[in-house]
Amino acid sequence: MKEYDSKKSNFMLDDENELTVKQLIDGLEKLDQWNPVSTPSLQWFQQNVELEKKRIRKKQWKDLLTFISVAVFVLSVGIAVVYRQPILFLYFQLVGIILLPLALNKTRKKVSNE
Repeated sequence: MKEYDSKKSNFMLDDENELTVKQLIDGLEKLDQWNPVSTPSLQWFQQNVELEKKRIRKKQWKDLLTFISVAVFVLSVGIAVVYRQPILFLYFQLVGIILLPLALNKTRKKVSNE
């Protein structure tokens, strides 16, 4: 009797699974009909890749010029301070050494929040 019940329940489960699969396939086909997928052309991809490369190159040049400008400014200020007033240079060094742990601690907090 138990075997008969288990076979009957397995048969019903198979029917339910088939019905579920059929409903899923029908639903996916409806989704495909509502939102047709089209593959863009190769030319569109190449154009977007070129635009992205130009944008990256422009950003790199901008960053490089910013870096060089800041470096030249810091170096010229350092040279001016060292040759005009060496004691002022030592004060800047001392302030830099004191603020260095704070700057490193702030960087660690940013990384841990992300």
